[in-house]
Amino acid sequence: GLFSGLILPPDIHEEIASFARRTPCYGNFDRRLEFVPGEHAEAEKRLGRSLLSGHYFERILDCPAALAIQRDPLLLDIAAHYLGAQAKLITTRVWWSFPTGEASDADKNLASLGKYHFDLDDWLMLKFFFYLKPVDAETGPHVYVRGSHRRRAIRHQLTLLVGHPAKDVLDVYGEQSPVTLTGEAGLGFVEDPFG
Repeated sequence: GLFSGLILPPDIHEEIASFARRTPCYGNFDRRLEFVPGEHAEAEKRLGRSLLSGHYFERILDCPAALAIQRDPLLLDIAAHYLGAQAKLITTRVWWSFPTGEASDADKNLASLGKYHFDLDDWLMLKFFFYLKPVDAETGPHVYVRGSHRRRAIRHQLTLLVGHPAKDVLDVYGEQSPVTLTGEAGLGFVEDPFG
C-alpha cells in the first residue's frame, strides 16, 4: 500500500538539503567514489565514469534534522499502528539521483535506471520517503506499482536482478498500475512493499 500527503516542516527539509549539498557523498554506492554533489560533473571527469547516484550511508546520522525525523512522534505512531509493537528503525538513507550521459550497464542496473524494483530491507516493513527538492515527471520521481504488494510475481521475488524491465512488470500488474509521485520539497509518502 501507499499513502501520500506527509509534509516535512520547511526548516527540517531545508536543513537536510543543506547538509546534503555541503557533505561529500559516495557515487554509485561505492565508498571509493567520494565527491561533493555540486561538483558532480567535475567528479565524473576526475573519476572517469558516470555517477548516477550519491549516497551518504552513515554520514546522514551527523545531520540533526535527519535524527529528528527518526524520532518524529507521528512517524513512529504510523509505524507502530501499522506494523505493531515490533516496529523498529532499520536504516535512514539520503541520496542524490543525477542526470548523466553515458553509463555502464552495471551502473544502470545498480541504480535501477529505467527499471522497476522493490526494496527488501525486511519481510515486514514500511518505508517513509521525503523529497528534499521539487520533483516532477522529468526529475526522477518515485513510482509505485499498484497491486505489486499483494500479488507479486514469484519471478520478481526470486531474482538476483536489482530491477525488472517496465514491460515485464506492466504485463503482470497492468498498464494503469504505475503511480508517479511528484511534488514540492518536503513532500513525503509512506509505502509498504508487501501489504
